[in-house]
Amino acid sequence: MQSTSRITNIFLFLLLWLTSGCASDRPPSGGPVDATPLQVLFSDPAPSAVQVSTERIQLTFNHDISVRQLLNTVNISPSIGEYDIAVSGRKMEIKGFKPLQQERTYILTLDKKLRDSNGHTFAAPYTLAFSTGAVLDNGIINGTVFNRDYSPATNALIVAFAKHPESSTAGTLLQGEPDYFVQANGSGAFSLQYLAKGLYQIIAFNDRNGDRRIDAATEEIGFCSKAIVATGSSDLLFRLSDMRHKSEKSPPASKVTAPAETGTISGICFTSAPYVIVEASSLTASYRTTASRERNGALQYSFPNLPSGNYTISAFIPSNGKKPDPERQWNPGSIEPFQPAEPFGLYPEKVTVRPRWTTEHIDIRITASK
Repeated sequence: MQSTSRITNIFLFLLLWLTSGCASDRPPSGGPVDATPLQVLFSDPAPSAVQVSTERIQLTFNHDISVRQLLNTVNISPSIGEYDIAVSGRKMEIKGFKPLQQERTYILTLDKKLRDSNGHTFAAPYTLAFSTGAVLDNGIINGTVFNRDYSPATNALIVAFAKHPESSTAGTLLQGEPDYFVQANGSGAFSLQYLAKGLYQIIAFNDRNGDRRIDAATEEIGFCSKAIVATGSSDLLFRLSDMRHKSEKSPPASKVTAPAETGTISGICFTSAPYVIVEASSLTASYRTTASRERNGALQYSFPNLPSGNYTISAFIPSNGKKPDPERQWNPGSIEPFQPAEPFGLYPEKVTVRPRWTTEHIDIRITASK
């Protein structure tokens, strides 16, 4: 009996020891959830690498990812044609079906909506640029995209089509493959980087379905005031509009009445254009006026008797150069045929109108298109 009891005690001791040993190798349950944003820890080629000859692009993330998530979030500019994507845990590999072109800068972009296995996303879109030649292209075009109501277009995608002297893009932008693209950030700002120096047609659109293609039937589209944009251009402004309703007239601006609680906004529009239409918009109404050129050359505007509230103050330059009716609508441009938008400007902050108070120096700077 003593032997049996001794054997039993030894067995129980070993069982407890093994159990505690196994438990020590596991992370404690109920610990803090890893909320670290998705990040790329390693890439091959390395960022800004030159003389790249590999046909494979490898990335290592800080969290596990899936092929399904990657398929809709990977973009390579300029296009490398068809390729395979393989994923193993935190590692991803892209292999093209044909060699990369010589003396070209390539840009791999991962959409900021990419999610890992736990739902983490990037803090901002991930970009990897490398070159098969001796130098990396360094052309830049930047700007800001607004929604129709001038709120930041955080879901905007900006695409660039290279403009070559021998090419004709009339009627082809909707079907064409853009040479470069980038996403707007949380404030609507964007920067197209690593561009080959040259001329481009730039379009912004609200990529509702996430397919990175312009759909004029369902997505708002925006153009800047320049038909052709050169690398090095900055501070471009885009305002998204529904192209389906471009021909429809917007409701006329509200007439400024004189209720008891009103105030005044005034300022100057800085531009070389002869005329400017200024608009003050609140959540419930909008008011327009034409800025008048003063003797000192300044384009002065004023909104007397505005109802109290917060307003967005914007202005645009009519394209025909003639003195406009204040009720005239801003022309957002068109994609077929390609036509730039009329130049516009925006006061960067909401302006508060207080009763019996004049808010001055609400100045707007507008760059006329060239």
